[in-house]
Amino acid sequence: MTIERIDYSINGIKLEGTIEYTNTTTVATVPQFTRKVTNGKFTDLLGRVYTNSGSYTVKQTAGVDTPFVLEDNVYEMTEGTHTVTTDKGATLTLTVQESLVKKYSCQYISKGKLKIEGGFLKGVIDYGNNDCDSKFTYTHESGVSYNLQM
Repeated sequence: MTIERIDYSINGIKLEGTIEYTNTTTVATVPQFTRKVTNGKFTDLLGRVYTNSGSYTVKQTAGVDTPFVLEDNVYEMTEGTHTVTTDKGATLTLTVQESLVKKYSCQYISKGKLKIEGGFLKGVIDYGNNDCDSKFTYTHESGVSYNLQM
């Protein structure tokens, strides 16, 4: 499925670009898809323009056998990289370092690691040990860690 954003905005933020979803399922009992953004662009309320591109893969690792019960569904983002570039050329790149786990019954990601590179941010976000909470740890490449909460 391909989505092309034309004259689309959310709360005044203009979104552009093409999003392509591809069914990459290889095992019938483990649904999987890849999402790819090309020529992504968003314009904020102050008129600043950011471009973005990247792709990621998500698979459903639990709850497939109970299609009418969503609460037992678990999804994993197994791989992916996304880069945002400002109009001044600064970039922020996010890369899945360890599968990100999102339970349908939880509001936040509960497990996995995301590498962040850009500006002052050069480190890893660790979402924890699969608890259903809003806590995470950011560890800078210097080794300094910060316990944070969404």
